[in-house]
Amino acid sequence: MRGGAFLGAAVLAGATVVALTACGGGSKGSSSSSAADSAGGKIFASAGCAGCHTLSEAKAKGTIGPNLDQLKPDAQRVAHQVRQGGVGMPSFSGKLNAGQIQQVAQFVADATRKATGGGSVAAGFKPDDTTIDSCQSTNDFHCYEQAFANIAYKSGPKKALDLFDQKIKTPGPIESDCHRIAHAIGAGSLTYFHNNVGQAFVAGRPSCTSGYYHGILERAFLGISQSDLGAASRRFCADPVIRKSEFIAYQCVHGLGHGLMIYTGYDLPLSLHTCDKLSTEWDAISCTGGVFMENYQSSYGVKSKWLKANDLLYPCDAVGQRYKYYCYDMVTARILPATNYNWAKAAKICQRSDKGWVKICIQSMGRDASGFTRLDPVRILDICKTAKSMMNECVYSAAKDMVYTDVSPRRAKTLCNTAPAGMRGYCWEGIGNILGSFDRETAGRKKRCDDATIVKAHRVSCYRGAHIEGF
Repeated sequence: MRGGAFLGAAVLAGATVVALTACGGGSKGSSSSSAADSAGGKIFASAGCAGCHTLSEAKAKGTIGPNLDQLKPDAQRVAHQVRQGGVGMPSFSGKLNAGQIQQVAQFVADATRKATGGGSVAAGFKPDDTTIDSCQSTNDFHCYEQAFANIAYKSGPKKALDLFDQKIKTPGPIESDCHRIAHAIGAGSLTYFHNNVGQAFVAGRPSCTSGYYHGILERAFLGISQSDLGAASRRFCADPVIRKSEFIAYQCVHGLGHGLMIYTGYDLPLSLHTCDKLSTEWDAISCTGGVFMENYQSSYGVKSKWLKANDLLYPCDAVGQRYKYYCYDMVTARILPATNYNWAKAAKICQRSDKGWVKICIQSMGRDASGFTRLDPVRILDICKTAKSMMNECVYSAAKDMVYTDVSPRRAKTLCNTAPAGMRGYCWEGIGNILGSFDRETAGRKKRCDDATIVKAHRVSCYRGAHIEGF
């Protein structure tokens, strides 16, 4: 097997995908245990899997591919990956017959259950002795991811996030990798709370575009069988504490989308169809946002097969209508890196979107303009000008992203108040759209708009974005 065989749901906090190299050639594990000497264990060894993966039952210590003891895949998932390959792994269906595939699949599933005492999902994160101080000599971002996750694991998310929020105020390796570090804090926190997703969610906060929440859901699927994906997905975000606000509920179902892609080895159709099994239409559609974001920008450096070099709008121009919104809403995360962040070119590519979806593609560009400039209103406006007649859509979406990132209208207000006069109202609608997600009650949403501005026209626009009627 090659690195990436079970890449999707893998890894320690801070692990990364490395260049894939063949792991065949008959490298054998050294275990003499009865399990390793079984038919499936012998196939695992003779196929060279021990050279790529860590699996304690086989005394395998490979590091090119994911750690199977942590991943804990079920037999169904192992068999699927061995037959189909994908994400850098070739199919073994031509080398192993159906019986052999089933034998090695059962061996891996049984071995990992034994290694983790029955499959505790909390083993998805492995603490070590890495500290913030020990990372300063190299400034390696993977080191910082592990260090912050260790703090969350040992002391809980508050201590880790307090230090994290302080550190990201200053430019440097922590600030530049803040989203991935926040993911890692989520992973450590999930383990701290013994895999209780609800408790972990409530104890955190949306630092650096809510990476903490995404990190929780990335690992919540570890040990879940493929047949239980739908039920598990519904359960993870059903906790009443998660449903107290639309904002937190969105983070959960969006994070589910990320987690599904990672768990399934970047199987886009399976991930989308699992989103469809969520309890409400809002949950299902919001989940697809995480799926498409992970497809465009893998958390672990994986190149998804659901991308085309000669069609930067793919898969948006191929998926069904119900999936198009978030596909287009995220698509410039694919377009911009492929065009070396040529914003004018990205805007032109958006014009080739399916009929009725050009506006959403331009809004995607606005969100990315916010992130690219680190919420700099002047630079955002310059970028949005490249959208020409649709500049207002770019500015509107940038305002939303700024509120989403700051969890306040602090910097978004400057953007809206300095935008061309004709689009200020629409920009304030964007502010209201995100502010409104922070409170379930109308009075709370109205107060947030009132606190954001004293200008009556801007308040009315904010109300409209926050879905407050009667004004």
